[in-house]
Amino acid sequence: MPSMLELTDVRAGYGSAEVLHGISLTVDQGEVAVILGANGVGKTTMLRSIAGLLRPWSGRISFGGKVVDRMGAEKIVRLGLGMVPGPPGIFRDMTVTDNLRVGSFALAKGKKADTQLERILQTFPILNQRRTQTAGSLSGGEQRMLAIARSLMSEPTLLLVDEPSMGLSPVMVSNVLRLLNEVRKESGVTILMAEQNVGALDIADRAYVIEKGRVAREDQGAALAQTRADLARAYLGGSKAASGAKR
Repeated sequence: MPSMLELTDVRAGYGSAEVLHGISLTVDQGEVAVILGANGVGKTTMLRSIAGLLRPWSGRISFGGKVVDRMGAEKIVRLGLGMVPGPPGIFRDMTVTDNLRVGSFALAKGKKADTQLERILQTFPILNQRRTQTAGSLSGGEQRMLAIARSLMSEPTLLLVDEPSMGLSPVMVSNVLRLLNEVRKESGVTILMAEQNVGALDIADRAYVIEKGRVAREDQGAALAQTRADLARAYLGGSKAASGAKR
């Protein structure tokens, strides 16, 4: 299976502070890959570097066979990248429908965007029911679903998802993770997810544990899921939220 995404010795940061200290990873086409780590270890910095929102200091980022580490964000989106930012990740004062239309800017305007909008609303029935409501009136879980749905409007081949479980109840976390897995199976989109909830390992084909801007562990998601308690203690502070009940 060909690689969709490759990072080779990527270093990045803000000002004079280096956050990523030589990150290398690979995500194959059609996989769900999880970047697991506590707050502040560089997960979001990595996603921002991939998406062209932050230019790496050095190293190489390849997406779909093209080197993108010096490309702008809009051009990378047009290559097929979608990003679900951390919460809230939506325009709270806009309607659900208008939020979704914002996500279709990479598509040709007109019929194609309208067709994709209806397809997405059928995929997310709860959003279809609330299509005329303002996004800020949705529940926390519905807002995360809207952020995911909006990112799918551009028909991405690679979806970056930042902390989908943040601020959600355990039941809603399970629902959002299940939704992401269903989206992957139905559309074939490759997913790279940054998380600190080890429950994300249950849908992961591949996982990387990040500590202080470096890859500390790498394995198949199922293999790391068997050691979730140890992972929580060693890398995530051992919190109840981080340990994630096995589903």
